[in-house]
Amino acid sequence: MTALGAAASGRRLLQDVPFRVEPGQRGALLGASGSGKTLTALAVLGLLGPQFQVGGSLRLDGREVPWRQAPGRRPGMAGGFQDSLSALNPVVRLDRQLLPAVARRRSLAAAQARNLVHTLLAEVGLEDPDRVLGSRSVELSGGQRQRVCLALAMAATPGLLVADEPTTALGMISQSHVLAALRRCTGEGRSALLFITHDLAAAGLCDYAVVLDQGRVAEGGPMGRILAAPQAPVTASLVEAARTGQRPVPVPLDAAS
Repeated sequence: MTALGAAASGRRLLQDVPFRVEPGQRGALLGASGSGKTLTALAVLGLLGPQFQVGGSLRLDGREVPWRQAPGRRPGMAGGFQDSLSALNPVVRLDRQLLPAVARRRSLAAAQARNLVHTLLAEVGLEDPDRVLGSRSVELSGGQRQRVCLALAMAATPGLLVADEPTTALGMISQSHVLAALRRCTGEGRSALLFITHDLAAAGLCDYAVVLDQGRVAEGGPMGRILAAPQAPVTASLVEAARTGQRPVPVPLDAAS
């Protein structure tokens, strides 16, 4: 993607945000709350409402993708979001949600869809797929729900997985399970990853990072350099927050968090 810009009600929320995710690469989009990283993710996935005016160039596999494509229907992309509880119907068993969706998406018979979902659930580290499929989402932990959503996203065999704050509000053990699942499902020979987070500790699985501050790119580069020698003040504060276990101070930016 090159030079993304977004505005609402005449106010510029993103200012020329360029970045590129190569096939099989893991890239992080970092920033404190209000920096514009989630707005960027929603724009990439085609999930911004009509009140936003979006400009710039978005290319997938060398092909230009229109910003106003049907929301959530970008071929070759899949998204995973912070609120896994609202992403799943709490009163319907997971097998009745996941299996028909995967069967339709992949044009599979019911038995084939079940086998594929079993494989995907195991791949994201859920050791008892039958128990998970027989459960409702409210009977699972936050980390388990995140991994179910990740498995559902991977069923689309995306070239690019956009994961927006998937470890926020999870305990340390659940975070580690979700990060391990992302590592297994993305990377060389697998889907590329755009990982949106404020937490540099979680973003350590990525190859490089772009840091946003108030809707602009503050800096970017290999993850090792970002961690060892941050150049921008906002990056330094994110690094310090990761080292001390504290959250970065939010920067107010309406609708851009």
